[in-house]
Amino acid sequence: MIALRYLKRKKLKAPVLGLLATLMLGSVAALGVITPDSAAASQTYSGVGTWFEKVGDRGGACGIPPVQIESKNFVALNVWDMPNDFAANPSPRPIPADKSQIKGMYDNGLNCGRWVEIKLSDFCSVPNGGAPGAGICRGGTWKPDQYNGATLKAVVTDSCGDGNEWCRSDRNHLDISRYGVGQFTMPDGKPAGDLIGAAAWNNRKIDWSFIPAPDYSGDIKLAFAEGAEKYYAPLLISNLPNGIHGVEYFDGSTWKRVVRTTDNGQRFDIEASNAAKTSYTIRVIDADDKLLNGGREYTFGRAECAQGSGKCGQSQIYNPVTYTTRTGSGG
Repeated sequence: MIALRYLKRKKLKAPVLGLLATLMLGSVAALGVITPDSAAASQTYSGVGTWFEKVGDRGGACGIPPVQIESKNFVALNVWDMPNDFAANPSPRPIPADKSQIKGMYDNGLNCGRWVEIKLSDFCSVPNGGAPGAGICRGGTWKPDQYNGATLKAVVTDSCGDGNEWCRSDRNHLDISRYGVGQFTMPDGKPAGDLIGAAAWNNRKIDWSFIPAPDYSGDIKLAFAEGAEKYYAPLLISNLPNGIHGVEYFDGSTWKRVVRTTDNGQRFDIEASNAAKTSYTIRVIDADDKLLNGGREYTFGRAECAQGSGKCGQSQIYNPVTYTTRTGSGG
């Protein structure tokens, strides 16, 4: 029932080459000097929870297609922190350094791929739709019930940039996948069940914090995105133990940091390590601004669909690559 949920919003797609061509050089330069200010893992945030059905078929704002997201429990974070300002697209994305005061918890994509733990608090006594300027829980009161204290772990994979009360006036709002809303666990370890079906949602107050990826195993996953070809290498990075703040690539002689031109936090346009554009070596910087796995180096070739003069077409939105690793210096 639409009154019980976050209003349907347009899903953001991973960027295409044409977007890169339209970016202003000034914006790119400004982005290069933005200091990462993603939230510390130990801090607890209080906001309101809503829900949405799914990310776009070609991927949410973080850039990862739905079937490649680590969990069906996923969330979107707010792009902007702009109470009572509901204008469409109120600033460029990524938000430039001179407007950093309006950045929401999405933090220009720096919080993509991180995990959060959510704890339920009071729920609104009446359904509400988040209409601009109408307030949150209008016409009702916040009430505790038997679901207070239930928890859920979920991964950040999308952004919330719509012009409604939740996405603009509540910096710490989380938009939770519809599936995830039915996966909360009670303090005694029992499943809370379908809160929406039980009329126990109506948007709830929540407390949440960033956590390391739960039960993590294996290593990161790499894939070339749609449009990849010999001279254009958009790389998707997922299955992260502690989010991602950046990527460095080896150009054959030195390590260089990828200059971000979008806020798709798990997508990076890398360069090859040889003149033939057939080999790539990268290392990942996590949400603590540390080299992942002590600076582990990941080496791989071009996407199969990008061999020769071809490129990965529209039906090839996720093209996994097999890599080898080498112990890094950790410097």
